[in-house]
Amino acid sequence: MKKGEYSYHPYGRNFRIYVCTYADGRSTMSDPVRDEPLYTDREEARRRVYELNGWKYKGSKI
Repeated sequence: MKKGEYSYHPYGRNFRIYVCTYADGRSTMSDPVRDEPLYTDREEARRRVYELNGWKYKGSKI
């Protein structure tokens, strides 16, 4: 991950979006994004992370 990049991780039964605040090549530190809701669906969280990072979303491969 790069500093400023977004990711999602499980948070209880939901998924929370985090932003990378520190990265040195070996370790990273992320903080939760305050204004983002908790997502109950992994694909919704993934889609939102792609949108925040400016990446093209290709959809689920299931």
